Amino acid sequence: MIPSVSCIIGTHELSIQLVETLASVISSRGVGWELIVVFNGLCRKRYQEAVAVLRKQLPCIRLEYLEKPGLTGALIKGCSLAKGRAIARLDVGDVMTPSRLDRQFQVLKQHPGCVLVTSDVEVCGPFWEPLQVKRCPFPMQQPQRADTLSAEAGLSIDIPHHASVMVRRSAYALVGGYRNEFYYGQDWDLWYRLAEQGSFFQIPEVLTRVRLFPCGLSSRHWREQRASAALSRACYAARRSDHPEDPLLLQAARLRPRPPSWRLPRWWPFDRHQAEGAYFIAESLRRNGDPRCRRYFAEAFRHGPWLPKIWLRTAQSLHLSAHP
Repeated sequence: MIPSVSCIIGTHELSIQLVETLASVISSRGVGWELIVVFNGLCRKRYQEAVAVLRKQLPCIRLEYLEKPGLTGALIKGCSLAKGRAIARLDVGDVMTPSRLDRQFQVLKQHPGCVLVTSDVEVCGPFWEPLQVKRCPFPMQQPQRADTLSAEAGLSIDIPHHASVMVRRSAYALVGGYRNEFYYGQDWDLWYRLAEQGSFFQIPEVLTRVRLFPCGLSSRHWREQRASAALSRACYAARRSDHPEDPLLLQAARLRPRPPSWRLPRWWPFDRHQAEGAYFIAESLRRNGDPRCRRYFAEAFRHGPWLPKIWLRTAQSLHLSAHP
């Protein structure tokens, strides 16, 4: 049977977080689906045997390999193999409700002009500590166009998270899919191009729960992601004004990880990126009055003791009670 929805996951390792994510997809009901997991980068040999076992246990999952590292390449590979009428995204460590795929697919089925469906998203810490819920600022009764503002203002509809999205596969193919130039922020570049083709809809219910990790991509490379988001908006503005976007794509292509000119010894404890990732989680918990923030402040301090904000916010968290 041809599935209605193809769910795409890109990863560089086999972990307990990936197993949790796969379990949430397998629990989906109400719509036919396929799951494509693309392993990318240098971890292939390390996990080859474990992946072979996983393939035998779960024959409904398609496992692919990509030698080059990077999420964008993995998503391009996965989407090129998709057979469903819609493509759903999910990231490693995140989970979704059993009804998510069916709820979102029904919107696309009922509204032929709709090209993207998302939902409210709960953002959590590494051990599912609640950080925030990203909700639709205004209730949507019908799909709406997201390109109603000026090009410089961007889209009128926010997308809470990459892992919450389902797109119509025909629209994905029409706009050219994910673009290799965007190593970071490949999602917003796609959203801008899809907005020119049809309407968006956000289901006002949490259908996806995502986790932030101190060493995750968003925590370590938020500056590059912010720069990529600005370039994707600039490309959007260029297209709407009939200007070439090639110079902007060249700038986006330069935003990618570079190997360090020299390597630190393994015992070296300091890492500014990981310190900032742990600090972001800790500060979100502190603002919620959750004393579990101190665990992440300690991790942030261990990796970046020279950052004054860590000292300040840690001191402010000392009054929190032992139970959140």
